[in-house]
Amino acid sequence: MSRMYQALLTEGILTKREKTLLLVGLFAARREEKQMLYFVKQAVEAGNTVAEVAELIASAIISRGIPTWLSGVEAISYAKQLSGDIQIVEEGGEVATFSSQQECIDYYQEEFDVLPKWIQYLVDYAPDVLLKYSNLRMTSLRDDVVSRLLKELLLYAINVCEAYEKGILIHKANALSLGGSAAVLEEVKALCIYAVGIQVIWNDEQDKA
Repeated sequence: MSRMYQALLTEGILTKREKTLLLVGLFAARREEKQMLYFVKQAVEAGNTVAEVAELIASAIISRGIPTWLSGVEAISYAKQLSGDIQIVEEGGEVATFSSQQECIDYYQEEFDVLPKWIQYLVDYAPDVLLKYSNLRMTSLRDDVVSRLLKELLLYAINVCEAYEKGILIHKANALSLGGSAAVLEEVKALCIYAVGIQVIWNDEQDKA
């Protein structure tokens, strides 16, 4: 095991268990299956369950679409194989859903303080998509076997790796509002360096000259 790899998974504010799970989700979202499967083994050995692997990957669908899930199926299958497929997945609690456009608008105003332009345009031009997307988002990002904070950190990592500033700002703010810290975000960026290289240091706006 290289020194770089040892340093990458050193226990910090985020545990090795959390870091390996984030790397599985990150490589699933990037559709880099060889790397994803490598970290599935590390994630299971660190104590992550099949349900946690599946739920974290599913949360990335709202950001990078169904191809994330299609890659993630391989991660879930491998996690099942490694764990002996003996885990019992408990049925989750009732999931809140939106039934009207106004409920969606109220949700985003609470989330972002003001209604974002990208949501306003869904209201104006694609109200059916607004309702369906909002229900998907609510379901994907709820606290369940994986915390919403860890899901937001995954979405932050995905956007940092792709240098997508708008996504970085949204999920960085969400993570901080959920109790994350600047130090946690730095640990996530270290995982991104492992994934795509040193350039990610400058992808988050706070580090730009």
